[in-house]
Amino acid sequence: MSWHKLVIKDALRQLFGRIVSALFGFVITKIIASYLGPLRYGDYGTIFRFFAWWTALVDFGIYVIAVKQLGQIKNTSYGEGENIPKPEVESELATTYGKFVGMRTFLIFIIYTLAIVVAYLIPAYTSNPFIVRGLPLAMCYSASNMFAGIQQLPLQIFRKMKRLTWSLIIARFSQLFVLIPVVFLFFKNMNFEESGNPDSMTILAFALVIFSVVASSIGQNVEIHLRTKDLLPLKIRFDFSFIKNLLSKNRKYGFSYFFSSFHTLLVLMFLGRFYPTASGFKYAGIWALALSLIEILLIVPSSLGNSLLHKIPHYSAENKKKSLWNLMLLVVWIGVVIAMNFWIFADDIIVFVSSQKFIGTWGNFTSWGSNQILPFLGIVLVLSFIKQVYNYLFVVLEKQNLLFEINLIWVLIGAGVGIWLIPEYGLMWWIITQILIEVIFTLGAIGLGIKKQLTPQLSKKVWFQLFGILVFFALMGVGIYYFFLGQWTNIIRFFLVAWVFNLLLVAASLKPMKKVAKGLTND
Repeated sequence: MSWHKLVIKDALRQLFGRIVSALFGFVITKIIASYLGPLRYGDYGTIFRFFAWWTALVDFGIYVIAVKQLGQIKNTSYGEGENIPKPEVESELATTYGKFVGMRTFLIFIIYTLAIVVAYLIPAYTSNPFIVRGLPLAMCYSASNMFAGIQQLPLQIFRKMKRLTWSLIIARFSQLFVLIPVVFLFFKNMNFEESGNPDSMTILAFALVIFSVVASSIGQNVEIHLRTKDLLPLKIRFDFSFIKNLLSKNRKYGFSYFFSSFHTLLVLMFLGRFYPTASGFKYAGIWALALSLIEILLIVPSSLGNSLLHKIPHYSAENKKKSLWNLMLLVVWIGVVIAMNFWIFADDIIVFVSSQKFIGTWGNFTSWGSNQILPFLGIVLVLSFIKQVYNYLFVVLEKQNLLFEINLIWVLIGAGVGIWLIPEYGLMWWIITQILIEVIFTLGAIGLGIKKQLTPQLSKKVWFQLFGILVFFALMGVGIYYFFLGQWTNIIRFFLVAWVFNLLLVAASLKPMKKVAKGLTND
């Protein structure tokens, strides 16, 4: 099979698995958000976003490096096919894999221990009985999830995306297995809206919701282990010279990766600081719900990018850039389409994934809900897609350390702006801070790419075709918004108009997108 077909097959399988997982994610978000309401969903989001920072430090960009290195070893030793004899436990491939797992295990223990200590030193957390109980469970989830992530490396390099899809589905079912009895059977009449001292049953119900997430990671770990043991033997190896050398070599990229995680977390941290849920503020929950949709959809560029990482090292420098630039065009197009939907159908989407409790009005900023925030976060989504592709571009070209300065600068600027504006000027400035952070990084990455001559020219013909299609459908979307809004029921408008709108958009874009997809490879 040609490189083109292999890449497209691999990418589609991986994307399909992620989409299935995302659909389950939307269902789970619907259950949890509707059950907890904005106030306690703010606690839920605060807990997991706190550990998301530390998770980025645990990863340190190592997964991307591991995919690339193991893919190269596999192709050199066994060829580029999917089906090869199972490597011996002492083979170079199995040994290196074991070292990456050992490194991940070591970092999990050190960093999450530090994280939980820091968490209990933050007054905004210790004063909230829900957050206090939820933190240890969230730490267990984060640690388990990170171990599951490193275990899926064999599935990545051997292109067993069907197996990865099943592991993601099993993870979601594991969560639903705990969540559904809690929400609909044993604790169905809980009142999470009160900001005073909660009773023990309310706290227990909240903790079990958090535990359902832990169950998902446990289920995924078991499933991935069973589905990888016939591909590559796992013997965890704690090679501290390997850990030291890799951390030293990639420290700038690692910290860059860590800083880049702040793009969705910084504002929520400020909300927790200046508008704590313990005082009855619902802003964190409203923000966290809209943000959760963005985070679910960030799987798109990673799914496509990971399919290329271990396939293009043998390309020429120019063809590497061309492949990654076609990836850029593809994910930007997908991101713009998603953002367009966020603007047109924001109300319906929020109701679909949560409840009317998260809906606000466009009048005063203080009355805004997740539906007002979502369209603006659509802009953040597109910029985040661009950012992820630049990460892949610099890694493939062995220039990953160049991103450190950019990430450090925008984190410092974003933090300064947020501290200055958010407590004083309110919700609109939360949004401006979020967008500003993304714009700084995107412009910095583009500027660096141009300076280092890492940015090839796009296909102008394809670019203009897609741009024209998007402009046409954007105008159509404006017409839908103004002429159909309020005339049909929400459910009809969302499932009929939205589906027809997007199917027509995909159909119109199919021809130029085929050219872009083929341009992902060197064929």
